[in-house]
Amino acid sequence: MELSDTFGGQVKLPYSTGLIWSHCLLNKEIKDNFRLSGWFYKREEDSKIIKQIKNPDIVAFSNFVWNTKINHRVAKTIKELYPNCLIIFGGLGNPNKKNVKAYLKQHDYIDLIVNGEGEITFEHILSSYLHGRNYEEISGLSSKNFITKDRDRIKDIDTMPSPYLDGLFDKLVMESEDTFEGVIESTRGCPYQCTFCEIGDLYFQKMSMQSNEKVFRELDWLSKNKIDFFYNADSNFGLLKNHGEIVDYMSQLKMDTGYPANMMVDWAKSKADKVVDLAQKLTDANLLKGITIALQSMNVDALKAIKRKNVDNNKLQDFINLYKDKNLKSYIELILGLPKESTQSFKDGIYKILDMGFTDYVNINAMTALPNTPFFDESYIKEYGIKIVETTPAFFHHENAEDLIDEKEMMVVGSETMSVDDYIEASLFKWYISFCEYLGTTNIVANLLNKIYDIKKSDFYDRYYNYIKTNDSFLNDEYKITKKSLQKILKKEQCWGRKVEDKTYNIHWEFQEATAINLLENKKSFYDNLKEFISNNYKVDTNVLNNIIEFQIYKVSSPDITYPFTKKFDYNLEQVLSGKQLRNGGHEYMFSHKNFDNVTTWAKEILWWGRKNKSYEVTIVDL
Repeated sequence: MELSDTFGGQVKLPYSTGLIWSHCLLNKEIKDNFRLSGWFYKREEDSKIIKQIKNPDIVAFSNFVWNTKINHRVAKTIKELYPNCLIIFGGLGNPNKKNVKAYLKQHDYIDLIVNGEGEITFEHILSSYLHGRNYEEISGLSSKNFITKDRDRIKDIDTMPSPYLDGLFDKLVMESEDTFEGVIESTRGCPYQCTFCEIGDLYFQKMSMQSNEKVFRELDWLSKNKIDFFYNADSNFGLLKNHGEIVDYMSQLKMDTGYPANMMVDWAKSKADKVVDLAQKLTDANLLKGITIALQSMNVDALKAIKRKNVDNNKLQDFINLYKDKNLKSYIELILGLPKESTQSFKDGIYKILDMGFTDYVNINAMTALPNTPFFDESYIKEYGIKIVETTPAFFHHENAEDLIDEKEMMVVGSETMSVDDYIEASLFKWYISFCEYLGTTNIVANLLNKIYDIKKSDFYDRYYNYIKTNDSFLNDEYKITKKSLQKILKKEQCWGRKVEDKTYNIHWEFQEATAINLLENKKSFYDNLKEFISNNYKVDTNVLNNIIEFQIYKVSSPDITYPFTKKFDYNLEQVLSGKQLRNGGHEYMFSHKNFDNVTTWAKEILWWGRKNKSYEVTIVDL
């Protein structure tokens, strides 16, 4: 049982349990004596799942933070109905060995917990089930009565079977009406020890690789079965030489077949200059949304607390310039809520990035305390004064988020340097800067003011933020709504995100996306208010400002505009964005973009799927 949620009509193939069952089927005794009578991969009502399970001998759960509550409910019910059924939990949602005894005492319906990699351990459990059931002899196991020694990592994952290549997923895809997304594991393990990440544990430090041939055949399967999207579960893609051959293969596959249509990958940390050629090929194949620059924080003390070392600012500036010269989209990853981070240092970090001239997307994630990280260690919590609360899973774009109200995610909402109120303030700033700059709403204005009047973007956004918090306006109303929602979320009185029911029905959007949707009916008042703010704070020529505001409006995609269209401006504003001097002489621009029939489709493609590669940008031709 590997339950995932459905997002945008897609659900994940059960890759983790697929790997385990594929391996077990190599054992003839297991193949002859066990039958997989049910494989559950999609969240449904508990009763619907339980109804399909009849007199089971063994039920195994792949347990993660996003499905732990439903797993426990279903497991408890199964144990009540079938007391002799062996209940097994695996996955990173389970506690480590230090905390597992108390966990099993609390959840006494669980018989065994698999620690670490599960393929071989689960095989040994099934074999033992047939021969005496002496589970205490199996490495990598915990129970109420024993904890065995750690199982050694699999040294060569290339020798392990694949659920893509042995036909295991064929039947699943053929018989299901679901649209699937896939996972490829070109490399397993990570050499880094980031404290916020569960694979930062020493157990996962050594890396094991799949052969290119095996990865190619798995990619062929994804293409043949028309899988639109896949995630490469390599934590440091681009670090190894053979990754270039993988990029060449999947780029050619996309161009030849159209599938997979999109992918997501975590690029090698601090190797931004090494992955440029790989990213260029994937971009040319229209397979990549952007290069990740995983900074997590710009605060040296925060990075030290999480055992993370970033490139220095000079090197980061070089990377930004390099990507810009290559015309490659990139996006920076930050985490809100790290120890030693304050609200001001968090803002200052974003301001530094803005003033470096980085104009692509910055993805700011909330800090989740995962069970097997130092964020669940009492000494680490005490050292940094970490505050943790239980919320629903921090998922967005879910069409039935209310289904998650009983699930939990442990969110870091403060530390000795950031109170809970400060955390809410930092979260509101995240909403604000994401809406204004990273969804394109004011970034053209900010860029042009910087280039024409040498107004720092950090100064513009700092003043404007203080202005919108205290002056009645559309954005002030949105600020208040967002703040109220955040307060309720941290009390677990509502799910993460925000619905815009009159326009996009039951989808839970990120707060900045919901504000962008609501902006569609409030453009005039919003931009009139923005113009008033600029006039009151900076010495800007009125006619130039009027042109900038109008240019900003048309530069960002909107579902209520029909493209292409032409518009005359007094100034060469598109050229100014490219570094030219402002010139008055009249310019006629043609604005082109995809047309949308409805707000929901526009919001999905522009605000959600395309946010990392600035899909909101309208193409402009100077006539």
